[in-house]
Amino acid sequence: MSTFTEFSPTWASPPGATIFALAQRKGLTQATIANVLGVTEHELPRALLGDLFINEARAKKLSEKIGASPKFWLTREAQYRNALHLIQENNRTWISSLPFSDMAKLGWVPTTSNVKEKIQNALNFFGVSSVDEWKEDWASEEAGLTAYRTSPVFNTQVAVAAAWLRQGELESNRIPTASWSPEKFIELLPELKILSRIENPSEFIPQLQKKCAECGVAVVIVRGLRGCPASGATRVRKGKAIIQLSLRYLRDDSFWFTFFHEAGHLVLHEDRLFLEWSEKRHLDEKEEQEANEFAAQILIPAEKEAALRALSHDYKSIMRFARNLSISPGIVVGQLQHRGLVPSDKLNFLKKRYTWD
Repeated sequence: MSTFTEFSPTWASPPGATIFALAQRKGLTQATIANVLGVTEHELPRALLGDLFINEARAKKLSEKIGASPKFWLTREAQYRNALHLIQENNRTWISSLPFSDMAKLGWVPTTSNVKEKIQNALNFFGVSSVDEWKEDWASEEAGLTAYRTSPVFNTQVAVAAAWLRQGELESNRIPTASWSPEKFIELLPELKILSRIENPSEFIPQLQKKCAECGVAVVIVRGLRGCPASGATRVRKGKAIIQLSLRYLRDDSFWFTFFHEAGHLVLHEDRLFLEWSEKRHLDEKEEQEANEFAAQILIPAEKEAALRALSHDYKSIMRFARNLSISPGIVVGQLQHRGLVPSDKLNFLKKRYTWD
């Protein structure tokens, strides 16, 4: 006669887990327990997993054959159903916090209108088996996102930010890189400036990714989601550094400053996640200022600061200055505006506006 095989309950623990444990202790067969529950041996596994409700009649039979009182079995059943209900509510709340339709439109998850399928597709996307595991990976202190909870709206947007970051991680996994080397990356950065003079992203992005990968950095461009005003993020995962940029800013000056700003975080603050949540929120103020100064120094070295401030604001002068520094004219204009040397509505025709596929 067959005896019980391995039983692994999922999520809330059903009464079947207790039935299994007590049946093993008594040496009962599957046929015996199936008979007690009023199901076939084929139906028994699903019954133990919670498909079968324990009513008064079954509780009495369980008490007689397995042990414990009928009240114990009825209470065990009620506790399981209540826990299952809470988990289902938690799952529905979680899936409603995700921008699932946007994720589906971008091809990140399969399209479906079924709530259960949405939940499973989202869990698969994040590489977790439950919402609790997702919270541990993305909404815990260790995950890093909670460092931004000082933002007045961020608590309602953790799931959106997590989805954007997760897609960045998935795309970075497809980029083979050397081991992360801050020293090699620092040496490389000045050489990357010349890429800003290439107008077409489809031409300079592959070059940027290739050169950075040689230093252990995966550069990924991930479209932003509604409700996620992120322009960039950095972190180091399993020996690979990640610079993630969104399409939030389409001008060359903003794109390249953001890239070198994120590079600054990797070089100066690689110990945790940094997320550029918006231009106007002051999170991680000290580190953000340091990254700003790092980016500015790469683009326009300190020894060129006096020349920048003395620069004539005409087309030819700006073009010549930009060419000498191997940067785009738009970056020069952006830095002049940032220093208050040029009004924000002047010379913007020199900034390139990117078109992304």
